[in-house]
Amino acid sequence: MSELFFTVQVDCEATQHALRDPGLGERAIRGLGDILAKTGTRATFVVIPSDIRVHAAIYQELQTQGHEIGLHLHPADAGYQEFMGVHSYDEQVRMLTDAMKVFADCMGRKPEAFTPGYASANDHTFPALEAVGLRHGTVSIPTRDLPQCACVWGRSPLDLRYPHRFNRSLNGNVDFVDIPMTVDADSRMWGGAHPQDLRVELVDAKNHYYTMEKAIRRQVAAGDMVPVKYLKAITHNTFEYSDPANFRRETLGKMIEAARKLCEKHQCVFTPVTSAELAARYRQLVSRPKDQQTLVLDTRGRG
Repeated sequence: MSELFFTVQVDCEATQHALRDPGLGERAIRGLGDILAKTGTRATFVVIPSDIRVHAAIYQELQTQGHEIGLHLHPADAGYQEFMGVHSYDEQVRMLTDAMKVFADCMGRKPEAFTPGYASANDHTFPALEAVGLRHGTVSIPTRDLPQCACVWGRSPLDLRYPHRFNRSLNGNVDFVDIPMTVDADSRMWGGAHPQDLRVELVDAKNHYYTMEKAIRRQVAAGDMVPVKYLKAITHNTFEYSDPANFRRETLGKMIEAARKLCEKHQCVFTPVTSAELAARYRQLVSRPKDQQTLVLDTRGRG
């Protein structure tokens, strides 16, 4: 039987300039902690610096419960342009270093997980993450193409990977494990710019069921070609997860239940993990290449 890892990520940004509601953020993360405890699952909470300042004690508590706490970044809150993907290597290193210092002051350690706001990135991003010592995270959303957010991923890989040093959409040897969001690349939203993904608040549980089943089928059929099989759901601490009747809370619970049933259906072992545990499993099974990926030009059409 294949092992199927299931993980939830929570982007924690209730204090960013567009919302500024720390009370909602606290209710949301406490409610999410309750859901995760009741369903026997674990999450990675990636947190912007202003959220970690306000709610450090709660994140420390969640960490003791087996959840992972990592770094999230919306550069505009630190005085930069909004999207990470418009910044140079030096600017990205600087903003990351400053944010990591806030995180370390609040949590007593440096973060290892990272996710940029809007999945915004450019070809400097992965080397910058490596340079500051970040180890893993969800940076890419395959087939999401939003140039207005400096988020252009094209047909980037669907599975866990070491990214390319000079091209964000290729595999390579950067010492950072990218954990792409689980997507259905054939189901398009937002005028075709965004794939259906496992964003809890995006659609209902029935739609998420189809996305999860399609992802499981693809990975199981690939066998050893996909050494670490997983589903990654995501949500934000900007919804009333403390309310038992909240639609998004109900959706997340049904998604977890459906993932367990789908594992039984496809003869997989359901294994709840954090992003750190998922990345560690990948590092255990897949050695980081010494050299970059070599692309071979297909010349068959020249005949």
